[in-house]
Amino acid sequence: MTLNLTWTGNQFLDPREQSEQLRLAADPIDLTNKGDVWSENVAAAVAARFGVPAPFVRVGAGATQLIDTLLRSAYRGLVVDVTPNFHLTATVSRQQGWNYRAVPVREPAELLPALEPFLDRPEAVIVLCSPRNPLGYQFDPADVRALLERARGLVVLDEVYADFAPATALGLAPEFPHLVVVRTFSKAWGMANLRIGFAVSQGFARPDFPFWLMPNSVSGVAQQTVLRLLAEPAAVEESVRRARAARETLAAALAAVEGVRVWPSDANYVCLETPRAESVVAELKAAGYLTRLLHDLQGYPADWPAGVRISVPRETEIAAVAACVERAHAAARTAP
Repeated sequence: MTLNLTWTGNQFLDPREQSEQLRLAADPIDLTNKGDVWSENVAAAVAARFGVPAPFVRVGAGATQLIDTLLRSAYRGLVVDVTPNFHLTATVSRQQGWNYRAVPVREPAELLPALEPFLDRPEAVIVLCSPRNPLGYQFDPADVRALLERARGLVVLDEVYADFAPATALGLAPEFPHLVVVRTFSKAWGMANLRIGFAVSQGFARPDFPFWLMPNSVSGVAQQTVLRLLAEPAAVEESVRRARAARETLAAALAAVEGVRVWPSDANYVCLETPRAESVVAELKAAGYLTRLLHDLQGYPADWPAGVRISVPRETEIAAVAACVERAHAAARTAP
């Protein structure tokens, strides 16, 4: 059996059980009719769950549609992409022929210095993810606040993995009208195939804010299913608790391997750097675990060290995954 650890969804939700729950939630729906045009019931439930004002919430067909729409609505002459990041920002910018700047940021403390040339430019749309993909760490909330205090343009913060993290920037939305936080139900909530997510911004409550979401973006099936999960979140909450605990166990096991740097992670994957990255991926594949080389990810800086991203597997798989990484390095140490 092969376990796909390239997929950064929630490995701690049983696919069959979760799919059955989603099916039951959608069962009463009249599929010949459409859902709520603007997903207002979902927006209200999201507001209650995450403690934000309901007028600040917009629901769309996943984080992908929301980020795409934000960029197309708000573009005023410059997109600043803090990389590595979800490749959508770069893809849309290049397709549209926009003025696009990739700003590589490796260590957390590099964020503000790297963005310094763009903070005073009101036309700049700054896009970044936190927790970061694939590095895994979350930017310090104090640094996010400092960025918002100084940036004159729109700041789009992709938080699709924040359900696994200790903090969120959602609480900053009432204070900074130029902040948009994007979240998804695809990862922790196990709804990737139903394409639904939400964005939060004080700006959405203003009629002049540049964001034009299409009506009927989200199916009634997705809306009804999210409402059911938000009303009964216990299974998701337990899966997130387990994922966080397993992440720490996996990170500690990998850090014990000589020659490996393990990045601190606030997501549901772990990023490790090693010159033996290709051997690690091969060893894991031979044992039935699919993983990703960092340099196979779109937009990953070519001059950064080689490494591997490993989605956090269930507790029973952690020792075997760590053993594969150790074997790849032990072979190198004993080679003549």
